[in-house]
Amino acid sequence: MPALRIDEIEAMVDLILFDIDGTLVDDRDRYWSLASARLRAISDAAGREAALTWAKLVGVNPDTYEVDLAGPLSKAPRRDDLAVAAAALYQHDHPWHKARELAQKAYDEADSVQAQGYTPKLYSGAHEALTRLHQAGFRLGVATNGETRITSGVLKDLKIDRFFDVVVGADMVVEGKPAPDMILEACSMLDVEPGAAAYVGDQPTDAQAGRSAGLALVIGVGDPGLKDAGADVVLKSVAELT
Repeated sequence: MPALRIDEIEAMVDLILFDIDGTLVDDRDRYWSLASARLRAISDAAGREAALTWAKLVGVNPDTYEVDLAGPLSKAPRRDDLAVAAAALYQHDHPWHKARELAQKAYDEADSVQAQGYTPKLYSGAHEALTRLHQAGFRLGVATNGETRITSGVLKDLKIDRFFDVVVGADMVVEGKPAPDMILEACSMLDVEPGAAAYVGDQPTDAQAGRSAGLALVIGVGDPGLKDAGADVVLKSVAELT
C-alpha cells in the first residue's frame, strides 16, 4: 500500500477519493454555463416570471448568471435542487405534480444543452497530480453531490475518466454530503476499509463527510478554515498532491 505524505502527516492509503466542482474542476465557470442553460429552459417551460423565481431560490443572478457558490444550484444534491425548482414553479400556479414534471424536463433540457456546447475546465496542475497519484499505485475515485451519470460524462469530457476506479454521486446514496454515505459507498464498492482511504475536497461539507466516514486522511483545498470543519491538512490546490 503506498504512502501519502503532506508536510509532517503521512498516511498509508489504498484509495484517494475526490470531490469534483471546486476541487478538480473550475466550478465558477461550469456553474455559470449551467445557470444560463437552466434559466432559459425554465423560461421556455414555464415563463419568464417563473424562471426569475427559480433564479432567486437557487442562488442565480438572472442578469449575469453569477451563481452563489453556497446556494442550492452549487451545493445541493440534484434531487434537492429539483425540489427547489419545482417549488418555484408551484408558486406560479402549476400543481405540484406538474411543477415537478416541468422542472425535470427543464433540467434535462439544460443538461443536454450544456453537454453539447460546453467543455469543463480542470484547475491548473490537476491532470498532472492525478497522473502522479495513479502512477504511484493509488486507486482513485470520485464522491460528489452531483449526479453520477453527469459526473461520469464530465470526467470523460476532461479525458481523466481513465484515472478513476469508482464514481459515486448523491443519486446512489440516501444522504449527500455532509453525510458520509457516498464516501462509504465508494469504499465498499472497491472493498477498501475507510481507514485505508483519503478524501480531497474544497468545502466544509467535504471535510465533515470525510471525518464522519472515519478516513485515514481528510485533505482540504483552498480555504485554510477547512481545518475547523475536520480537514487534517489544507493545500492551495490539488496540484500540490505528490
